[in-house]
Amino acid sequence: MMDRAQKAQPSRGEGRRKPSAAERRRRTQLGHRWLRYGIQVAFFVLAPAVFSGAFSAVKYCFAQIAAGEPLEATAFVVLLLAVLGFTIVFGRFFCGYACAFGTLGDVLHDAFEFLRSKTPIPRIVFPAALVKALSLLKYLVLAGICLACFTGTWGAYAGYSPWVAFAAILSGSLDGVDTVAFALLAAVAVGMVVRERFFCQFLCPLGALFSLMPVLGFSEFTRTRGHCARNCGKCHDACPVSIWPDADSLRHGECIECGRCADACPMANVNLVALERPAARDKHASEQDAAPHPLRKTREGWLLFRGTHFAYTLVRAALLLGVLWAAGSTRYLPPLADILALLPLPF
Repeated sequence: MMDRAQKAQPSRGEGRRKPSAAERRRRTQLGHRWLRYGIQVAFFVLAPAVFSGAFSAVKYCFAQIAAGEPLEATAFVVLLLAVLGFTIVFGRFFCGYACAFGTLGDVLHDAFEFLRSKTPIPRIVFPAALVKALSLLKYLVLAGICLACFTGTWGAYAGYSPWVAFAAILSGSLDGVDTVAFALLAAVAVGMVVRERFFCQFLCPLGALFSLMPVLGFSEFTRTRGHCARNCGKCHDACPVSIWPDADSLRHGECIECGRCADACPMANVNLVALERPAARDKHASEQDAAPHPLRKTREGWLLFRGTHFAYTLVRAALLLGVLWAAGSTRYLPPLADILALLPLPF
C-alpha cells in the first residue's frame, strides 16, 4: 500500500505548469524594464548634468572657432569626447539609459500611460509621415544653436533655454532663470507626456549630434526579415522612437539601444549583433543557417541571463559610469585622480 501511495504522488516539479512563450516574453519585458529603471535612477542621481555639460562643449567649440581661438581641453570638452567615443563603440546607450532629460520623459510618459489605462483617455497617435517630418527638427535645433554660437548671438537667447531651466531645477537654484525658459520646459514636458521620447526624437540637439556618429556594428539590434511573422510589427510598435531594427533604419542613428524591440519579438528574431551566432552575422550564410536560435547556447552566452541581455546591459552601464567618472562628471563619487593617487602605482 505504501509503495502504491508513493507511486501515485507526483515527483517534485512534475505538477508545475511550464510558462508559455508569451508568459516568458512578458517576464523578460518586465525584467528589462525594471533593470532599465534602476540604471536610469542610478545615472540620474550620480550623473544628472552630463547632457548640459556635453552640449556646453559643443557651444564652446563653435564660439572658439568663430573667435579664432584655440580649443582647450576643458572639463566640458573632455566630457563631450568621452560620451562621443562611448557612443561610437556602444551606440546611443547614453540616450536610452543615462540621459537625465530622457529619464524625465520616461517618467512622465509612463505615469500618463498608467493613468490612461485606468481612465477612458484616448491614446494620441502621431501619423508616420508626421513623425518622419518632426524627426528632422532636432537637426534644425542643433544647426540653429551652433550658428548662434558661431555668430556670437547665443547669449541673447541662452536665458530662454529649457535646458537651463531643467539644470536650475536639478541644482535647486532658480535664481536668474527667465520665466520663458520654464514655460518652454513645461511645453516640452507636455510633449513628453503624450508622446514617448518626444524630446529625444524631435528636439534634442545632442541626440542629433549622436545620430551623426558612426557606430560599430556589434552594438546594433537587427532582425532577419525572412523569419518575421506576417503583418507582425511588434518590434516597431514597441520602439520608443518608431524605427525598425533594419540596417536601413539603423543607419539614421535613431536607435537608443533600449532593447524593447528584442523583448517584444514573439519569434526571438531581433537580437544584438554582438550576441548573435557567427553564422547569422555572415552575409554569405544561407537562410537556414541564419534561422532564429536560442541565444543562451551561443559562445557569447556568458553575456546573457536566461536568454536576456541583462548582463550585457549591466556591462555597458558600468563602462559608461566609469567613463563619466574618469571624465569627472559624476556626483557623490570621489574623484578618480584622488583614488589613483592613493595607489602604489609605478608611474
